[in-house]
Amino acid sequence: MRIETLKKRIENAEAKIQKKRDTIVKKQGWIAKKKAKLEKLWGDEYRWAEFDIENYEADIERLEKEIQEVELSLFKYQQQLSGELAKEEILLTKVPDTMKWMQQELVDRWDEFDKERRERVTFAYSTMSSKEFFERYTYSDYQLRFKTDEQIHKDNMEAAKYLILDLYHRVERITGEITDWSSVHATAGAQGMTVLNGFVVGKEGRCEVESILAGGYNIQRLHVRVLVKEI
Repeated sequence: MRIETLKKRIENAEAKIQKKRDTIVKKQGWIAKKKAKLEKLWGDEYRWAEFDIENYEADIERLEKEIQEVELSLFKYQQQLSGELAKEEILLTKVPDTMKWMQQELVDRWDEFDKERRERVTFAYSTMSSKEFFERYTYSDYQLRFKTDEQIHKDNMEAAKYLILDLYHRVERITGEITDWSSVHATAGAQGMTVLNGFVVGKEGRCEVESILAGGYNIQRLHVRVLVKEI
């Protein structure tokens, strides 16, 4: 999940909690005022005042339960945000430049592919019946029609980031703390796309990294399969 999405959810949850707490304070004030007047009331007025107090107290109990539920969601979002920030820290400080080059080139290729495919499916949707369209295309293709260039780029940035992070952690599971990436080189693979090949050294072992490209045509988006072999 994107960091900005999690930050927005945290902000909304905190605002919701504060609003409910403010409402509790108001209702507690109303209860205090009603109770202060009880000794001066008789008959139906007394019973209605008691009824109001009971309702306010029930509302406060409900609001306190709702706050607990939102606080659980808030805690989950905060944990997720911490995890995403940790991933960003890895990208900034631990992932070598060679991996970042492949990441950026993937994004560029994916952006180009998705924009071209968006145009093709948009044209197809305008010239086919719904039945014909969904026999040939997926629902994801249908949704792609509505994505802006910015949305396409954001989605691809996120997908490429997780691909690189997944590769980093797969290597680290074999080598332990990584001490040397210098033998991993960014080279031109199929279709001229940058791929990673070479050896990684860590405190607990060594591994070989080998990239294999596939796709990149009208019907299949370019994707990278990176093999990580323990040595």
